[in-house]
Amino acid sequence: MAFVDSNIIIFANVETYPEYPKALELIEKGLKREFTICFNTIIALETHYKLLRALGADEARYRIRALLESRGTLYFDVSKDTVLKGVELTKKYETDKLKTNDAVIAASMLENNIKTIYTDNEKDFRKILDFKVINPLK
Repeated sequence: MAFVDSNIIIFANVETYPEYPKALELIEKGLKREFTICFNTIIALETHYKLLRALGADEARYRIRALLESRGTLYFDVSKDTVLKGVELTKKYETDKLKTNDAVIAASMLENNIKTIYTDNEKDFRKILDFKVINPLK
């Protein structure tokens, strides 16, 4: 099991992005159940926002629904407690300027004992020492 950040999901859905082939390769591994793609409300919303702008409303809605309903994915709701834990993480890592959305993603990971994230945003997630941060685009 590993969280997959919105940037990787977005890259895997927009063929014109140069990151598309490597991002798609990772997503396909998850859909083949070589690992479980985990994501939360923040990742779903960030992904939808970018896909809406890149692909239009109908295609963005279709792709988010497919992601949410896939057997190769595991979705975690963001609860009030998750948000509060994220806020605490922003305080803990304030000198590193951990962004709120990234902190809530990290809180979801910690709540569900998931220590690995695939992202190209290595610098922010490396701030949380227990995480294994993998950039599949390298």
